[in-house]
Amino acid sequence: MSEEYGRDRVGAGEGQMVMPFYLVCDVSYSMVNDMAALNDSLRRLKNAIIAKPMVDDVARISIITFSDTAKVVMPLGHMGQQSVPTLSVEGGTDYGAAFRELAHVIPADAADLKAKGYKIFRPCAFFLTDGEPQNDKNTWQQTFKDTLTFDRATGVGLKQYPVFVPIGFRAAPEDILRKLAYPLERGKWYHANSMTNVEQALNEIMSIIMKTVVSSGLSASIKPALVHPTVTVSSGITQGDAEDWI
Repeated sequence: MSEEYGRDRVGAGEGQMVMPFYLVCDVSYSMVNDMAALNDSLRRLKNAIIAKPMVDDVARISIITFSDTAKVVMPLGHMGQQSVPTLSVEGGTDYGAAFRELAHVIPADAADLKAKGYKIFRPCAFFLTDGEPQNDKNTWQQTFKDTLTFDRATGVGLKQYPVFVPIGFRAAPEDILRKLAYPLERGKWYHANSMTNVEQALNEIMSIIMKTVVSSGLSASIKPALVHPTVTVSSGITQGDAEDWI
């Protein structure tokens, strides 16, 4: 399937390409001591993006938070033109709520961008979590499959499915992150469980996101591509590819 949508629509910069990125952030109570570091990381991400005008022009960023429920706290748009919200802790860790909200938002955002004449690259969703889902295994896995995947053979599912990049730290189980990376040929997962300093872990995690957004945005001037960075051993982060479980 093509990585672009709206090829037949022109108008915004004569069919300008945009690359949507969604930051889905865990704000469950276990994050209570880490919110200052997370908020600082988001501000640094904004600074990194606006320092590259070409990236800020191509990339569209949205922030979604989840705990017991999920909600959009920063709508998809130019990060340089938006105020980054200050996140605060809430309740539990309902992965399913995050999946459902993301599946609701992506088609609506795509329709809005297409109506404005943009070509849309395949969305990318970074899923940041520090813990296990409160849902049982069958529930969160089925919800993920039902909301954020697409079966090309049958045409069933979310046509605008995102490249889903789970990034876990502290108690986030690696076996779950492996299953959330999607699709097979594009998905990546990252795990910082070996790092005891959460602020350091968040710095490394945000560095991964920064490099992905900046490198991918810069690629648009030649051939648009989602560019996953390779982490170093010294970063304390492991990474891997998506697994075939769906």
